[in-house]
Amino acid sequence: VVEFEHRRLDGNPDHPLASGRVNPTALDAYSQAAVLELYDPDRSQTPRHLDRPATWDAFTAAVAAQRADWQADGGRGVRLLTGAITSPTLLRHIDALRRQFPEVRWHVHEAIGSERREEGTQLAFGRPLAVHPRFERADVVVSLGDDPLGTGPAQLRNAFGWAARRAQGRLPDNLPRLMVAEATPTPTGAVAAERLPVEADRLSLLAHALAGALSVPGTAGEVTLTERERAWVVEAARLLRGHGDRALVTTGTDLPPEAQATAHRINAALRTGAVAYTAPVTANAEPLADLVRAMDGGEVRALLMLDVNPAYTAPADLGFAEACERVPFRLHAGLHADETAALCHWHAPVAHALESWGDGRAVDGTATILQPTIRPIFGGRPLVEITAMLTGDPFAGAQALVRDTWRDRLADDTAWRRALHRGFVEGTAEAPVEVSPVSGSIAAPPEPGSGIELTLRPDPCLWDGRRANVAWLQELPKPISKISWDSHAAVSPALARERDLKDGDIVELGIGGRTLRAPVLVQPGQAERSVTLFLGNGRRRAGRVGDGVGVDAYALRGSRAPWTTTGLEIRKTGERRPLVTTQPHHEIAEAEPIRVVTPDSPTLKPIEETPPSLYPDWSYPQNAWAMAIDTDLCIGCNACVIACQAENNVPPVGREQVAMGREMLWLRVDSYYEGAPEDPRIHFLPVPCMHCEKAPCEVGCPVNATVHSPDGINEQVYNRCIGTRTCSSYCPYKVRRFNFFEYGQIAADQQGLQYNPDVTVRARGVMEKCTYCVQRIARARQDAKRDGRDPAAIEVRTACQAACPTGVIAFGDKNRPDSAVAKARKDGRAYALLEEIGTRPRTTYLARIGPAQSHGRRRVKEA
Repeated sequence: VVEFEHRRLDGNPDHPLASGRVNPTALDAYSQAAVLELYDPDRSQTPRHLDRPATWDAFTAAVAAQRADWQADGGRGVRLLTGAITSPTLLRHIDALRRQFPEVRWHVHEAIGSERREEGTQLAFGRPLAVHPRFERADVVVSLGDDPLGTGPAQLRNAFGWAARRAQGRLPDNLPRLMVAEATPTPTGAVAAERLPVEADRLSLLAHALAGALSVPGTAGEVTLTERERAWVVEAARLLRGHGDRALVTTGTDLPPEAQATAHRINAALRTGAVAYTAPVTANAEPLADLVRAMDGGEVRALLMLDVNPAYTAPADLGFAEACERVPFRLHAGLHADETAALCHWHAPVAHALESWGDGRAVDGTATILQPTIRPIFGGRPLVEITAMLTGDPFAGAQALVRDTWRDRLADDTAWRRALHRGFVEGTAEAPVEVSPVSGSIAAPPEPGSGIELTLRPDPCLWDGRRANVAWLQELPKPISKISWDSHAAVSPALARERDLKDGDIVELGIGGRTLRAPVLVQPGQAERSVTLFLGNGRRRAGRVGDGVGVDAYALRGSRAPWTTTGLEIRKTGERRPLVTTQPHHEIAEAEPIRVVTPDSPTLKPIEETPPSLYPDWSYPQNAWAMAIDTDLCIGCNACVIACQAENNVPPVGREQVAMGREMLWLRVDSYYEGAPEDPRIHFLPVPCMHCEKAPCEVGCPVNATVHSPDGINEQVYNRCIGTRTCSSYCPYKVRRFNFFEYGQIAADQQGLQYNPDVTVRARGVMEKCTYCVQRIARARQDAKRDGRDPAAIEVRTACQAACPTGVIAFGDKNRPDSAVAKARKDGRAYALLEEIGTRPRTTYLARIGPAQSHGRRRVKEA
C-alpha cells in the first residue's frame, strides 16, 4: 500500500491534480520508481481481442455475454485468479460475484507470498497469523534466513525500528546484537554483528538446535551440526536467554513451516515483547496448483485473471501456459499486455495506481483511500471498475465505487475528507492477538540431501519481475553485488575454485529435468555448497526496457520446493558474458574508506577543519551547508540513490554505457568486504559529491563552469561547461558525471511529465553532479521571505535524506552549533574521506560501531 504525501489541490481533497505532472519526490521514497511505470509508453492503452486492438464497448459486450452464459448453472467452471488482495473494494466485488454465481471459485497466486509464514503460525498457534517483528524493542535478534531490512512490504517499518534501537546502542553495555545465518549475503546479514554463511536447507537444523539449547518445551531429537554451526547456536542461545523478553528470533518466509513454527515457539518460551501477531491482511483463496489441475482436467470454461502474470511467475513444473490453452474463454486485466495477456482472448488495460481511485491495507491492516494524483494518460480503467463490470453493476466511476465500500465507516463528508487528508482511515489497524503454543512435540527435521543446493530469491530491485520494464530499477546497482542490467548465479569462492569458475563464465544449471544458462558471480560470503539465482529478469513481454534482460530463474522453480532444492547440476559451458558492475571504476584510492570503532573505544582523530592551503579561505556570513553520513546505520537499500535520481532528473543510460563506466547516478552506495572471502564483513558507503571547501574541480575547470557558491556549495554552471571533463579527472572522489549523449531528449510527450520542473534537464556535452538539492534550498529561502522569516535560519531536507528509512543522512547549516550536521562533525566517530589531501570536504562520515570484542580501528579494503 502506497500512502501519498500530496493529495489535495486548493483545499479540495476530491479533486485530482489537474496539472498533468507528478513530482516524484512528493511520493513515498520506495514508490518513486512507480512514476516511471506511470509514464511507461509500453503500458497497455486499449483493450485487445486475440492480441489485436479492440474497444471498451466490445470488451463490455464480451463480459456481458459471458455473464449471461453463467446464469444457467451458477458459474460452474468459472475461475477467478488474482494476486494477494488487500483492497476492501476489490474484496467486496469478488464477494458479490461469488454470491451471484455460487460455483465460481477464486484462486490466489503470488510469486513471493507469505503462505509459508502463515502455515508456520498455524502449526505453532493453531491459526494463521501475520507476524510483526518490533526491532525497536529487541536487544538481541537472531535471524534464520530472514532479510527483514531488505526488500519487502515491511522494510520501512523494520528498518526504522532497527535504526531506532541501534541509535541507542552507543555504550558498551547497550549495543544491540544481530546474529544472522543465511546462504546469500543480504543487507540484514551485512549489518549483523555475527553472520554465519550456511546452506539454506540447513537452517531448519539450526532452528531445532536453538530450541533444544533453550529447552523449549516439546523439543525432541538431536540434529547433526558442524563445529562452527554448533558454536553459533550456543552463542545465540546464550544471548537469547540473557535478554528474555527483549530478544527475538525471526525466520525467512521461504523456510519450511515446521522451522517457522519452531521459531515462534522459541519466542513464546522467551515471552518476548519484540514481536506481535495479528490476523492476516490478505484474504484466503485456493492455490494456483489447484487451478492448473482443474484446467488440465477440462473443468474450467472461463478464466478471469486480474493484475497477475502466472505465465511468467508460475513454477515451471506446473505447466500453466499449456493448461491455460485448454480453457475456452480467457480474460486478463493488467497494466501491460504481458506474457499472460498473450495467452488470453481478451485483455483489458488497467489504469495506474497514481491515476485511480482505490483503497488498500498496509501490512498491519491500516486502510488507506487512494486518490489519483494525475489525470489518466492512457486508456486504462481502474481495476475496481473492471471488477464492478464482472459483477454486472451499472457503470459507476471508481470514486463512487470506493465511496460505497466505506459508506458505513465514513458516513459523512467530514469523515471521508479527513481520511483523504490524513492518508489513512483511523482505527483500521488489526489489533494484536494473544497467542499460546499448541501442545505437541517439535520433531527434529530430516537431514538435508547431499550435493549442491539451488536457492531462489526475490530480486532486490525488481522484486518478482513486475517492474522489469522500469529502466531506473534495471540500472540501479544491486545492494551488495553492484550488478546492473543483468542476472547472475551467485557461487561461493570455494565452489568457484572447485569448478574453475570466474566472474562472467556461463554455466548450465540443471535440476528436476529443467535447465538454464546463466553467468556466474563469485560472491564473497556465499554458503559453500549453495548457488543463488534471483527472480525478476528474463521477461519476454515486459516492454522495450525489460525484454531479454538477464535470465528467467522461474524456469528452474518447482511447485513443491519453490525456494530451495538440493541436487543442482552445474556444467561450465566455456562461454563468457562479462557482468556489468558499477563499483570497480569508482574505486577510491584510500586505505580506510570505511572506519570502524568499538563501544569501548568510540573515538577517531578529530576532523581537521582548516588544514593548510595555498588558497584563501571562504567566508560564509549566512549559511554553510554540509552533510554527515552515519555508516553505522546504513543498510545499503539504495533508497537515497533512487530519490536523488527522481529529484534531479538523472537519466538511465543502458547496459552498454554502464559497462563503459558512464552511468549518471549522482549518488552511489559502495560495498566493501573485510576479511576472508569465504566469510567477510560487509560495509556500505554512500558517496555523493563531497562539496569540498578546497575543491580540485574548481581549480581545474578552464571556463569557470565549476564554482563555489556563497554558502559553500560546489556548483556546476551548465551553460558555461564546454565538456573538457577536466573537473572529472581532478576529482579524487569519482563523483562527477558527463553527458555523452542527449539523455534529456524527450521521445514521447508523456515521458516529459516525469521530470521535476524545478531542476534543469541537462544537455549533451556537460558535466553534472550532486548539488545538495540546491533547488530545495532556493525554495526554502523563497518561502521564508514570503512568510517574513529569516532566510538564513531555514531548515532544508535533501531528497536522499528524506528517503532514507534509517536516518543515515544529516544535512544542514554547519554555522549553527545546534544543527544536526554541526553536532555530527564534532562527534568522536566523525571522519572525512581523503582528509589527508586537504580538500576539506563538506560531506563527512561517522564510523561504524563494531562488536565489543573488536580491537580498535580497523582498515577496510575492497575485495
